[in-house]
Amino acid sequence: MPRTLIFTATFNERGNVEAWVRGVRRACPDADQLVIDDSSPDGTGDLLDEITQDAPYLEVIHRSGKQGLASAHLQAMRYALDRGYEHLVTMDADGSHQPWQIPDLLSVAADVDFVVGTRYGGGSHRAAVTRRALSWGANSLARTLLPTGLTEYTTSFRVFDRRAMSVITQASLRDEGYAFFLESVEAVYQARLSIAEVPIEFLDRVYGSSKIPRSQVFTSVGVLLSLWKRRLASGRRHEV
Repeated sequence: MPRTLIFTATFNERGNVEAWVRGVRRACPDADQLVIDDSSPDGTGDLLDEITQDAPYLEVIHRSGKQGLASAHLQAMRYALDRGYEHLVTMDADGSHQPWQIPDLLSVAADVDFVVGTRYGGGSHRAAVTRRALSWGANSLARTLLPTGLTEYTTSFRVFDRRAMSVITQASLRDEGYAFFLESVEAVYQARLSIAEVPIEFLDRVYGSSKIPRSQVFTSVGVLLSLWKRRLASGRRHEV
């Protein structure tokens, strides 16, 4: 398998993170793992440090304060690029993304630059009704305003090769929150890299509660409209 790094960002995931580490190891025993923790008050970082004692394949980065999801993903991409990894897998640690599906995404990533796990193009979404409605609305709007051939724009379950990581780390991304996932899809698309998606089974989180602030919904809509206007100005609107 090409040298692969599997990453997640954590904030108050003490109840979930050990199962994530073990599940990823079972699914991809040859891959390394990276967790970036934003000083979780529930002791997630302390638990991760304990796990590393018996898990040399796991690297934990502790950051001071809650610095945001987007910055964690960008830091992971720079980490992977600097250390020569050929692929970076990103995903949630809360049990909603299934580690056993990582090899499915990686097999497709052998032939393309960027792979997205989709809940819509043959996948399933089995979270709470409100979460399903929010995701469906966001992805429907994204498909309408920013057609790329993808059915999924907002999940973090993805695989990037080095070209895709380079494009995103060098892009001028506006948002520090969940809209990062919309912006990164558009950055890869505008760079004319190859894109594919793989159906995934998405479950509700195992422990804890959702961390998506209501304000992020409005921010994401604003980012979508901004990207749509940029598409109109560039003339590359409907090509897929």
